[in-house]
Amino acid sequence: MENILRARLMLALLCVCCPAYAFQVGTTDFTKGVTKVLPVRDNVTVIQIRTPQDLNNVVVLTGRDGYLLVDHPEPAANPAIQRALDDLGKRPVKFLLNTHWHYDHVGGNEIYGPDAIIVAHENVRKRLMTKQTPFWSPTPIGPYPERAWPRITFRDMVTIHFAGEDIEMDHYANGHTDTDSVVYFARANVVDVGDIYDGKGSYAGGADMEGIAHSLSAVLERINDDTVIITGHSEMSNRRELAEYVPLLDQTIALVRQEIAAGKSEKEVADAGLPEIWKPWFAPQAVPAGHDFVRQIYATLNHTDILDQ
Repeated sequence: MENILRARLMLALLCVCCPAYAFQVGTTDFTKGVTKVLPVRDNVTVIQIRTPQDLNNVVVLTGRDGYLLVDHPEPAANPAIQRALDDLGKRPVKFLLNTHWHYDHVGGNEIYGPDAIIVAHENVRKRLMTKQTPFWSPTPIGPYPERAWPRITFRDMVTIHFAGEDIEMDHYANGHTDTDSVVYFARANVVDVGDIYDGKGSYAGGADMEGIAHSLSAVLERINDDTVIITGHSEMSNRRELAEYVPLLDQTIALVRQEIAAGKSEKEVADAGLPEIWKPWFAPQAVPAGHDFVRQIYATLNHTDILDQ
């Protein structure tokens, strides 16, 4: 029975736990992508690539001697990203930060790794050094070559001083993966939250939904009304939207916990879907069923191991 439940969970989580919407390396067609360079604040910009399959954001901090990047999609996206960087000014990439290990966020590691310093949570290095077999990929991923491995890793927090900025990376909890980092640009008042949050009208899943809630609460407490929030795969957000989202997530977790205590099964809880408290978040669209999202919360609270993603 336990194996059957796990199999059902894996299939159900496919839509929201995998990196972005491409379930296999190489399925995103970057030749049909539209690239935009979006000024954010001070010397922070975003290179945004929108393809038929997905939207990917790369944060760029421009310094006199080079660039610091946060995340990079698959290697196939690099020609577009390099063109955008060249348009900003022909400088080398000095630092590359990974918000987590998924292939659509570490695709630049092999390209820039020989010359740039890659920084990530310690579990990113562990993941990239070994073969990964997540349920959402029909083929194993990695191991990556040594040049793609982070050279600086941390457990809880690290600060990088570059281009007049103080860039802080924090690992609050396991959430979307066991490798998540939140990246703060202190002077520009910008934060990149990776894939633990997708902005207004959407929701982000993961291996540990309580961990996501904890991390987002920590972000919410730290930022202010002027902070620009950058996500991995959506348009930019802000504190007002995050302050609307976090209570909805917390209340839904509490509701599922009550239903588990009342003896309801995973299927019963998941079939009920998202509660109507989500209506303002999705307006003017209807509240989606959210069966998979609720199932992830159930799995988290039921201590089902889904950290193989």
